[in-house]
Amino acid sequence: MSTTYEKCDAAVEQMAAAILCEFQTHKPLLDARVKVDFVFGYAEQDEDGNPKGDALRKNGIKALGICRKLPLKDRAMGRGDAEIALDGDWWRRANDAQKRALLDHELHHLAVRIDDRGVVRDDLRRPVLDIRKHDVDVGWFAVIAARHGAWSVECDQAKKVMDNYGQFFWPAMFATAEGGAK
Repeated sequence: MSTTYEKCDAAVEQMAAAILCEFQTHKPLLDARVKVDFVFGYAEQDEDGNPKGDALRKNGIKALGICRKLPLKDRAMGRGDAEIALDGDWWRRANDAQKRALLDHELHHLAVRIDDRGVVRDDLRRPVLDIRKHDVDVGWFAVIAARHGAWSVECDQAKKVMDNYGQFFWPAMFATAEGGAK
């Protein structure tokens, strides 16, 4: 199955620009004038117009967004410093809060490399970027957790998430931005 791509419309760029200005953690991207290209990926469709698979996959798993640094050659050809691919099929159905959360997540992957002299720049005088890893990445099989309980990697990871982040994650899963239940 193949994915087709289309440059995102200006509304995506405008939403991303608003997010970059809203949150202090993105200030280094603004200060370094990082340019991000946005692209929609669409899954191949069957004869009825239904997606046959996933528009985007990362490490074999469905992804709603993928952020990557662009190589120097692409940057020399006028592309951005980074690219964020978005699942266009999902984007059509998502509400604005979901879209903002996904864009914020993908933008948060971008980190400007800074040394004792300031922003590190490449041969084109563009800022050098690093990809920020997730605070938590897990790989779980529910059947293994059920079979082995506390001895399983799954339960060990779940415990670490709960111990380190539970106060942030679990209550938020059931509340909206207005504080009510989903």
